[in-house]
Amino acid sequence: LFRQLKLISSKRGGKAVIFYASSFLQKPESKDTSINHEDLNGFMNALHEVEAINGLTLIIHSPGGDANAVESIVEYLHAKFEYIEVVVPYLAMSGGAMISLASDLLIMGRQSQLGPIDPQFRIGNASYSARAIQKGFLRAKEDISQDIKLAHLWAPILQNMTPSIFEEAEKSLSYSEQLVRNWLVRRDLVSVSDDETKERTAEQAASYFNAAETDGDHQIHVHGQRIGPSKLKELGLRVKDLEDDQKFQDVVLTTYHLMTLIFEYSASVKIIATDREKQWVKNEQQIAAQ
Repeated sequence: LFRQLKLISSKRGGKAVIFYASSFLQKPESKDTSINHEDLNGFMNALHEVEAINGLTLIIHSPGGDANAVESIVEYLHAKFEYIEVVVPYLAMSGGAMISLASDLLIMGRQSQLGPIDPQFRIGNASYSARAIQKGFLRAKEDISQDIKLAHLWAPILQNMTPSIFEEAEKSLSYSEQLVRNWLVRRDLVSVSDDETKERTAEQAASYFNAAETDGDHQIHVHGQRIGPSKLKELGLRVKDLEDDQKFQDVVLTTYHLMTLIFEYSASVKIIATDREKQWVKNEQQIAAQ
């Protein structure tokens, strides 16, 4: 793995390289595959004494996670590196998409995708997106205001979704969107020069990723929706096609497949590894059957 990361560094002008990967596809039942505050320790360990002068190539494979943890990680990376490019071999969803959008360049293949950033809430045994909670409450309010008889139909649906959950959902939506908008303005991922256009493009892109509009043909409809390279370019973001350099593509995809094998044949659920031969590994305890 380290040899592959060194190859990536050599092909990206000697930049520091980090591969942040999670086993969410191989171990979907694990509780430790999402982004959390512990990951910042992994990044700090991986980047200790790393030269930041040439910038960072961050390879990411993640289902997302806690937006507060994402903010901590991004602010740490921004403080350390003037230039950050993100490579997405396959999936960077939700919080992983937020980290990707906090960069100066995205490198993606035809198979690569980001996902919407609207936060998730766990209610009972099910997860709901903050946007779905918001729209559900607003729809219930509209239906009941038009016909009070519908209140008894909505009652069993709303009994687990208190007003405080609705309030929290709205705050979290605003928080995630504002973070991404600010990062897009701060960095160079928006491919325009003048400040006014950049701010407008950043606002529109953050709004799109936050599923602000869900009714049109080209809008976000579900939390796991695919947002590919062509859509990112359409939004005005700086995206380089992985296929433009076949040798680099081979190295990236080989590294990605090697990581999947590590997850398949070990207890690891999360790995942060660098080309400087440093790594931080989260292992899941294996409980033997009686």
